[in-house]
Amino acid sequence: GGAAPSAGSINAAEIERIVGRAPEVNGGIVKVTIARDGSMHGVRVGGSMGLTTWAAFWGSDALSAVDGDVIMTAEEVQPVLRALRHAGLHVVALHNHMIGEQPAFFFTHFWGRGAAADLARGFRTVLDAQAAVGR
Repeated sequence: GGAAPSAGSINAAEIERIVGRAPEVNGGIVKVTIARDGSMHGVRVGGSMGLTTWAAFWGSDALSAVDGDVIMTAEEVQPVLRALRHAGLHVVALHNHMIGEQPAFFFTHFWGRGAAADLARGFRTVLDAQAAVGR
């Protein structure tokens, strides 16, 4: 519960400190985007073509919402889903967008609500779980 958050009052520097990536700030939305590389039919593709993980925060430091998407390889799917749920972030969808990409990529959309720093810490645990795959 609680009152509606004031637009544009999230401390973007705190989000950057927690997540470890510089966010974009636009119209009160603080968005972290992380590009990934792959190939389709022998052509290199990357973040500008949608191969991204992102999280967009809106509201205030005390009460905010986060919406995002995680791009994953097959072996990253279960660790990412577990980390999302452990962080209290809600999984909305798991799907793929492409055919013939290398490696095969899957996407999961998520959302959550709470203190901005708590949401950012949850997102960071997802990134850390994903990075730990294959180590």
